[in-house]
Amino acid sequence: LQQRNDRQRSEMIRRFEEEVKQDEEVSRKEERELINNNGGAGMKSLFQCAVRKVPQQFDGHKCLTNLKVGDVVNVLQEGVGPDNKYNLCSIERSGASLSSTTATKEETQISL
Repeated sequence: LQQRNDRQRSEMIRRFEEEVKQDEEVSRKEERELINNNGGAGMKSLFQCAVRKVPQQFDGHKCLTNLKVGDVVNVLQEGVGPDNKYNLCSIERSGASLSSTTATKEETQISL
């Protein structure tokens, strides 16, 4: 009985992980289409705002990374994502402030 329960539990976990993976792929595809259809990095900013707080759990696959309080982000589109509670934003970073060691010259990069 215990072995059967363990097998069923393992199968449920495997199916759940597959569904999550498929959902992430769909989300990434939708995000790419949104960015590509709206001009990507060339999208016009609606307005800018300063980051006032960075939550500890701000690590989703759609979140801007390496944000600090005081960073200025460009809001490209409001009311996106689940329940339209999110904004599509970008941030301009200079090559000198990037943590990547491959940034050797001063250049502007955009993260979406």
